[in-house]
Amino acid sequence: MKKLIPFFILILFAACSEKGNSENAESLNLLENLTFSVDTLVVDVGEEIFNPGAYYVNDLSSDQTKGYFLYMQNEIHEIDLENMKLLNRYVFQQDGPDAIPKYPNTFQILPDNEVFLGGYAQTGVFKISGENVANYKVRPENLDGIPNDAGYSMTNSLHISPDKSKMVSLPNIFGESIEGLAVINPEDMSAKILDLPALELTSKYQLVFREGNGATAIGDFDRIKFLNNQFIIYSGATSDIYRYDWKTDSLQLINFPHQLVPASKTGDISANIDSREALFAQRKTLKKLITFGEFFWDKEKEMYFRFADMNARYNDEGREIGSDVYLFSYDKDWKLTGEKLIKELDNQPYSAFMRDGKYYLKSVQGENPAFVVYSFDF
Repeated sequence: MKKLIPFFILILFAACSEKGNSENAESLNLLENLTFSVDTLVVDVGEEIFNPGAYYVNDLSSDQTKGYFLYMQNEIHEIDLENMKLLNRYVFQQDGPDAIPKYPNTFQILPDNEVFLGGYAQTGVFKISGENVANYKVRPENLDGIPNDAGYSMTNSLHISPDKSKMVSLPNIFGESIEGLAVINPEDMSAKILDLPALELTSKYQLVFREGNGATAIGDFDRIKFLNNQFIIYSGATSDIYRYDWKTDSLQLINFPHQLVPASKTGDISANIDSREALFAQRKTLKKLITFGEFFWDKEKEMYFRFADMNARYNDEGREIGSDVYLFSYDKDWKLTGEKLIKELDNQPYSAFMRDGKYYLKSVQGENPAFVVYSFDF
C-alpha cells in the first residue's frame, strides 16, 4: 500500500497541473495590460502644393517603407514612411491608351513598380510611371463560367494576386447581397463563384434610400483585403471571416470565440427607408450594434489586429459623439489571443494602415499631409 501512495500523488499533481495549464490558457489575454501613446508625424512635401486632405485610398510597398496614396482622380503620391518625405507625384492619363479608370475603387501596389486600378467600367495594371500594362474587361458576358445575363457587377471589391494569376471580387447588385466570392483567371477569363454562407447576414444590415435616379447605401458591407499574401473576406456585421489562399485555390471559414462582444449583429432593422430622416434614424439603431473593422497584419510580431465598436452615443442635436471601441489580437494561425475595451478611444480608427507595430491614421497638419501614430505596448 505504501508503494501506491506516491503513484496517487503523482496522478493528483498531474491532474491539477493539467487543469491549471488549461485555465491559464483560457484566461490568457495578451491585451489585458495594453497601454498606448499617440504622436503626430508631418510629411515634408518640399515646394509641392496640393490639397493634403484629398488622399482617399492607399497601399504600402512590400517592405512597408513606402506608402502610395491615390490623390484626386489621376495622381499617386509616393511617401517615404521612414523619413516622412514626399518622394514622387505620379500623374496618370485620363484619356487615350494609358487612361486609368475614373473613380477607381480598387488600388493595389504590385511587384515591379506596377499598380492595379479598377473601376466599374475599366480595370487594368499600370506602371507606376503611367504606362498601361494590361486591361481586363471584368463583366459577366466576358467571363466563361458566369451567366451572360447575370445582372450583377463583377468589380465589387476587386483584387488581384501579386503574380496577376488570379483576381477575386464580391459580385453583387447595388443594395443587394453578394453572390459569393468570384475567382477569376485573367489569362483565359474563366471564373467561378464560391459560396460564403457565413456572411449572408450582412445584407440584412444595409440601409438603402433611393431617390430619383440616385441611391444612398449605408451600414455593413462585405469586403476583401489582401493581407499577408492571402485574401481576407470580412464584414462589419460578423466576426466570422473567410480566408482565400490564392496559391492553393482554397477557401477557409474562420470564426472566433470573442468574450467581450457579440459574435455578430442581431435583431431586425427596418427596410422601409422612404426618406433621409428615416435613413439616419435607422443608422442610429445600427450604430448601437457591434461593427467589426478591417484586419491589420504586424509582420514583426506575426500577429493580426482588428478594431470593433458598438453602443454609439449621441448629443442633444443627434450628432454622434463616441462609442465603445474594442481591439482584438490574433496569432499568425488566426487564433484569438487578446481583446480589450479601449476606453481612451471614442471612435474606431478608419482609413489606417499598420507598420512597425504601430497604427498610422491619415491626418492633415496645416498645408501638409500627416499621420496620427498609435504605439501599442502590451
